[in-house]
Amino acid sequence: MLLICDEDKFTKMNKLPIPIDKIVANKEFALSEVDQVHLEWYEVHKRRLTRNTINGKAILMQLEQGAEWHHGDGLFHQETLQAILVVKPSLTIRFNPTDLVQLADFGYFIGNRHLPIFNVTDAESLRLPYDGRLYEQVLAKYGTSIQLEEALLLSEDLIRLQAKNKKNPDLKRIDGHISLGEQVRKDN
Repeated sequence: MLLICDEDKFTKMNKLPIPIDKIVANKEFALSEVDQVHLEWYEVHKRRLTRNTINGKAILMQLEQGAEWHHGDGLFHQETLQAILVVKPSLTIRFNPTDLVQLADFGYFIGNRHLPIFNVTDAESLRLPYDGRLYEQVLAKYGTSIQLEEALLLSEDLIRLQAKNKKNPDLKRIDGHISLGEQVRKDN
């Protein structure tokens, strides 16, 4: 039996991924001029990934123990920029508390679900990754304080990490964001 296949498909399938040997963190690269690699928000902790860029180039990305990928990282191979890492926007549940009592109640309600909670930097709001059953429950409980929206879920906006960095001032703050609790205390 003779198999006939398209030579371009065959060579693309058998190419080894380009290993990334240098990561330049969060530089301002022109996204329109550089190829991109897309990740989901929950993949930023994966240490070894092989992905195709938007233009179809296979790349191998590896991280050291304890490191994570960040939106905007430049991925280099032999001093040549191969692609920029882009965290894809996700459907999220946004909670806009009306007061501290509602915020505390929400924290108690969500706490047992072990979901990551993200701070919204431009407002006193929180975001959670979308979960259908949870959305129905919080919508019934909090009404107009709940919204669905597409947003970037970035690890630097995680409340847990911001609280950890606040407790340990020797640790460098990830992005200079102020947690929701600090914003409320400053206003009072």
